[in-house]
Amino acid sequence: MTEADITKLLGEREGHIEFKPALLERHEIAEYAVGIGNIGGGHLIMGVSDARPRKFLGIAPLNEKNVEKLQQSVAEAADIHVVVENVRTREGTIVVVSIPPRPRGVIFHTKTGKYLTRVGGQLRGMTLDEIDAIRRESGVELTANPVPGAIQQLVSGAGMEELRALMQEASAPKDLLALNDTDLLKALGVVSEHGQLLTAGLILVGTGDALRQHLPAAGWSFRRMISDTDYDISEDGLDCLPIALRRMRDLVGANNPVVTIPGWLVHPEFPRYPTLALRELLINALVHRDLTAPGVVMIKLYPDRLELSNPGGFVDGVSVQNILHHPSAPRYRTLFQALVRVRLANATNLGVPRVYRELLGEGKEPPSYWAAAGSVRVTVRGQEAKREFLELVRQYPDLDVDHLLIVHYLTRHREITAKTMAAMCQRQIEDAREILAHLSTRYRLVERGGTGAGRYYRLSRATYELLVPGLGYHVDRRLSFENAKARVLSALEDGPLSNAGAREVTQLSRTQCMRLLSTLRKEGIVVLEGTRRGSRWVMKKGS
Repeated sequence: MTEADITKLLGEREGHIEFKPALLERHEIAEYAVGIGNIGGGHLIMGVSDARPRKFLGIAPLNEKNVEKLQQSVAEAADIHVVVENVRTREGTIVVVSIPPRPRGVIFHTKTGKYLTRVGGQLRGMTLDEIDAIRRESGVELTANPVPGAIQQLVSGAGMEELRALMQEASAPKDLLALNDTDLLKALGVVSEHGQLLTAGLILVGTGDALRQHLPAAGWSFRRMISDTDYDISEDGLDCLPIALRRMRDLVGANNPVVTIPGWLVHPEFPRYPTLALRELLINALVHRDLTAPGVVMIKLYPDRLELSNPGGFVDGVSVQNILHHPSAPRYRTLFQALVRVRLANATNLGVPRVYRELLGEGKEPPSYWAAAGSVRVTVRGQEAKREFLELVRQYPDLDVDHLLIVHYLTRHREITAKTMAAMCQRQIEDAREILAHLSTRYRLVERGGTGAGRYYRLSRATYELLVPGLGYHVDRRLSFENAKARVLSALEDGPLSNAGAREVTQLSRTQCMRLLSTLRKEGIVVLEGTRRGSRWVMKKGS
């Protein structure tokens, strides 16, 4: 680039071009390389005033050694190969960094996990939609690519054994289990028509050496935390999925206390973190991670909780607000389809609901999710199984996740509305009303109260006594009486109320409701007007 070339650019809007009056730090140059490269490439020009009208200011030139260091620094920080040159002008030296465009289907990012783009003159983080749009450009996803080398040299014998053990655990089809190793990999769709192992196959059964060479980002780490900042046990690995999964389960299992529920014909054992839920969470983290992003699948086991995180945000419209019922949205379809065939994944999104049901069915808190453009984290609270919920699931084995979420919520709150339930269960309001009505009429686990927009649901007495035994019900009954009183008074502000209307508002029995209304009349708050079927309760004037 010459002085004349830069002069022509002085009037251009910033976007593909960025002007800076001084030499930036190396990490800043790497970030501009990412942002400008992601919009098609351009130039970072240093030694020119940023504000218009732009002028040459000049800076100290870079010697050959510093140019090489700068280029190497950007390559190490963001894997981008820039060209750096000194352009001499009458006002002094201008340093120009020429930035290449990203390849089709590839996203530039820093090794520290910054996905950046340029919008006008601003450098900002990319949205999930922008990242997904770029990934879809290439038309071929990463795990469908063939891996150079003979299958025999790439496949781990131990990995094949662990894969078969997982298949048996997941009740995979027997005809698949009967196949020899090569035919099994072909049946799973992880061998190309030319006999090459695909990247999906490398993830499933690849050797550690092959993974280090071709997928160095496929690592995992475990930390047993003794506080939010310190740990006493750590382990890191780079293994094929079945071996990584087994080792991570072993590490968590060694610190996963078991509770036995006495009194049943057999005494079943319930780990703090249920076995099936743990498997699903670990598989999700390993399968949905972004293999092009820096970072590893991280398991942190705290004294009171388990946290799992993986590089890469949600894809294809999945979010924290809809993850429970959103259709499966795999990041890598070839790998995902192989796992579907061996029943370690499910195309109808049963994995997340399974985690919810395993936890809720033992009376435990559901998982909580957090997501950003660069990572997803799920947290599971460490809790012991509750006999009362286990009894409930034994009595009603066909309760689904929505039902259990509602019942669990009502053990901690007095009542629930359709609006609250819709947000909690990630359902439409119409579906929420239907589910609540079903739970009330078919299972009779809840009972409804109020009318119209004031409709609410609470645990039935039988459910309350099962899940919250002892003194709790009697205390709640007294509180319910006061609550029913407030509901009657609220309804009377809108007009007269019949006996039947009062029972509908309070959800009390005929005797209980008459006792309540008699109490209100004795207190001089209400009066009864009319006779027989025409009688109505009204607010006493002056009340």
